[in-house]
Amino acid sequence: MTASNADSQLPRIEDFRTDLTPAQIAAAEATNTRAIAMQAYLYAFPAFLHMRQLTEFIQGRSYFAPDECPLGGWVLIREFSTPQTATVSPNVDTLYGASYVLLDQQGPVVLHVPPIPDRYYSVALLDAYFIDFDVISPRTFGSDGGDFLIAPPGWAGEPPSGIRAVLHATTPSVCLLQRIYTRDASEFAMLHKVQDAIRLTPLDRWQRGEQGFPPLDLAAYNIPAMRMVRDPLAYFEHTNFYTGANPPPPEDAGLAKLFRSVGVGPGSTPPADAGQRLAIAQGAADAQAAMNARISAGPFRNGWRVPDPDSGIASQQILMRAAVQATQMGIFPLEEAIYLFAYRDSNDALLHGRHRYTLTFGAGELPPLHEFGFWSLTMYNDQSLLVDNPLQRYALRPNSPGLTYAPDGSLTLFLQHEPPVDAPAGNWLPAPAGAFNVALRTYQPQEAIVSGAWFPPAIVKVK
Repeated sequence: MTASNADSQLPRIEDFRTDLTPAQIAAAEATNTRAIAMQAYLYAFPAFLHMRQLTEFIQGRSYFAPDECPLGGWVLIREFSTPQTATVSPNVDTLYGASYVLLDQQGPVVLHVPPIPDRYYSVALLDAYFIDFDVISPRTFGSDGGDFLIAPPGWAGEPPSGIRAVLHATTPSVCLLQRIYTRDASEFAMLHKVQDAIRLTPLDRWQRGEQGFPPLDLAAYNIPAMRMVRDPLAYFEHTNFYTGANPPPPEDAGLAKLFRSVGVGPGSTPPADAGQRLAIAQGAADAQAAMNARISAGPFRNGWRVPDPDSGIASQQILMRAAVQATQMGIFPLEEAIYLFAYRDSNDALLHGRHRYTLTFGAGELPPLHEFGFWSLTMYNDQSLLVDNPLQRYALRPNSPGLTYAPDGSLTLFLQHEPPVDAPAGNWLPAPAGAFNVALRTYQPQEAIVSGAWFPPAIVKVK
């Protein structure tokens, strides 16, 4: 259809009607609701994941530490992930920890980070939409540690003496994720002490030299099996509550008002009308289809998915933001770390264990990183889980035993199901027998990676 033909299809002013039947009016209103619900679903998707993780965090903490307030404590991963780890795309580079606080109920909170002088570490602070409003790491605050005040939205108090910096939360609900680089299992015992020294304390108790959080009524978050929610109306009941408790930023006030107009926005109630409810369910399905298409479509470069430049930060690109959180929940901003996922080889064919592949970095072409930065290449199966193998080798890093460079300084990694022949055994990353993908993680990337001037080479199928 040419532009002129397309224009001829536009309605003329005299085509607008005021004599629609009730059925036609209802159908048109349902179409409008469906369109709005699609965008509302995408907008709220990160908040749904945030709330789902919060409910599971509370349940886990209540089970393992029944005498403590769940919020403000940590769930700590004391060892590396394994193929039994159910988390999608887990790393095997860091010990890990997660915590939640509700600043509107618990008030300002002090985060204590001990000195961590000899390695990468981070504590990321994420709001209710999984936007990083601060990251404490060597990049931002160095390695000396300190006491940091996490302030609720709108807090205008004076920080007491001893506070190194005030971190202003953008929503009352805050998720904290800690990562500590771990060279091998011999460091576990030492790093467990570092994990334990990362503490959260209410400001008033911190000023009195006390620790721990007082009890809190968490009945609103006593929601079993949120992970099993499939009903779009139940989805919106959860997100309406959570985005109401954690209002969107002022620049999104217009969107929030639009969503509320059909019962799928902050603090609203889904409609009782069956036709409107069906339209909302259809809009949710449209949104999920759009997310799947975005995830599948890329964009890709050399077989690697190109990172979203707005990863981890506030953005109006709500489809991309939802798709990113679906695959990399709680992602860092690019300046802190960039994760690149490869699904295809140099010929744009999907990676599969029936083939053998190489990934070669030329001399001087490894990822350019700042101090304490490191890279790793991790293997995942078609479910994005770690791949069981006799070597229990799930990733390759600069310190991997037996990693061998060629005389010219290049590094070739072998990605295949069976051990490679006539190749350094330490350069083999075992692949599953079926489809797979790999993640190249770059922590503390230099500007060349952030800007895309440096990008990993393509994975090549061995003929």
